[in-house]
Amino acid sequence: MKKKKSLLFWIGLVLIILINVIPYLWTVLTSLKQQGEIYDVKILPETFFLDNYVAVISQSGFLTNIFNSIIVSGVTALVCISIGVPAAYAFARLKFKFKNTLFMLVLFITIFPGIFIISPLFSFLRSIGAIDTYFALIIPYVAYFTPLVVWILTGFFRTIPSAIEEVAIMDGCSVFKVITRIVLPLSLPGILTVGIISFTLSWNEFLFALIFTSSDNARTVPVAISQFQGVHSLNWGQMTAAAVTATIPIVLISIALQKYIISGLTAGAIKE
Repeated sequence: MKKKKSLLFWIGLVLIILINVIPYLWTVLTSLKQQGEIYDVKILPETFFLDNYVAVISQSGFLTNIFNSIIVSGVTALVCISIGVPAAYAFARLKFKFKNTLFMLVLFITIFPGIFIISPLFSFLRSIGAIDTYFALIIPYVAYFTPLVVWILTGFFRTIPSAIEEVAIMDGCSVFKVITRIVLPLSLPGILTVGIISFTLSWNEFLFALIFTSSDNARTVPVAISQFQGVHSLNWGQMTAAAVTATIPIVLISIALQKYIISGLTAGAIKE
């Protein structure tokens, strides 16, 4: 019976891994095929066709789109952290009226889909001349992702024993020094985690980027990838090559900060 359960566990585990890995593997292999090979039943390409990558990098403004995504996502992550850290610390440590109601209101904001506010937001951005600029994307991204940052960091701050801060204050440390020299260093994994999450969400966002940009001045990667299509057919080779190229920065950042991400997510998941 025990062996049967173990066998079912491993079969389930392998199936979950395959379901998650196959789409990425298919994308990479498709990006290395010629257009005529893509619809063949062969899994592996006959030759590693790199012209899709060359076309994406050299014959289009895709590098400009990657640069736009880096600016928009980077600024969004920094602003979300700047707003989210003090707000989350207040929810986790301070006592004030309507704290639980305000915290639920913060979570409630994340429920609304982007399409709900897109018309008034478009009118507002057009009235101030912000359409097709970085500003048109950073404003809604900060508004949508900051509540998530506050929610995650509040849980993380609650895992840090408040006794550490109380002892520091008793020893004469000011509140500002307690926050900058004790709380923030201890919270670094959580702050980096929410920074990467908000960066990735901004990087992948499509609806606002499609509506609020009209040229490569501010167009980001997801919209740029959707432009790799012909009049009568989709250029799957270039689309998948662009998708792989756009994924590389996220993968490199995640690998470089892997230990902080894991500790940040696990610490936030533990309840005292």
